[in-house]
Amino acid sequence: MAVQFISSRGNEYFCEIDEEYLTDRFNLTGLNTEVQFYQYALDLVTDVFDLECDDDMREQIEKSARHLYGLVHARYIVTTRGLAKMMDKFKQGAFGKCPRVICEQQPLLPMGQHDTPNVSAVKLYCAKCEDIYNPKSSRHAAIDGAYFGTSFHNILFQVYPAMMPQRTQR
Repeated sequence: MAVQFISSRGNEYFCEIDEEYLTDRFNLTGLNTEVQFYQYALDLVTDVFDLECDDDMREQIEKSARHLYGLVHARYIVTTRGLAKMMDKFKQGAFGKCPRVICEQQPLLPMGQHDTPNVSAVKLYCAKCEDIYNPKSSRHAAIDGAYFGTSFHNILFQVYPAMMPQRTQR
């Protein structure tokens, strides 16, 4: 599911979570109360799902698995490995480029405006002009901002200070 999830259209903003991170119960603390059908969703994410169920139930479990992956993703991307994976995507411009001419194609970073799920969609942050943009694609605009959190972009530049662009004087 994890690899399948990442390779699905619209999920390009996500990085792949290491399996050992996903299977370490400590990293999942408290999520069982946040996610419906938690154990089935976790089984689906970790590719051990083995339940015969009707299509409606399967759809519900897949929805819960996507939500669980997103919540774990928010925790993972602030780890050393997660930051490195997101930095690679940032360098490749995987999240898009700032639309302002003055920012000279500065790569953007995904961010949430809230850490609580179902409050707001993901936004894109330009570190050069320090402005926030909506994703161009409606598939990306439907991603929950909580799956990236409010502090990810700040932590990324604290860990990789050389990647922080110089603010423009213009």
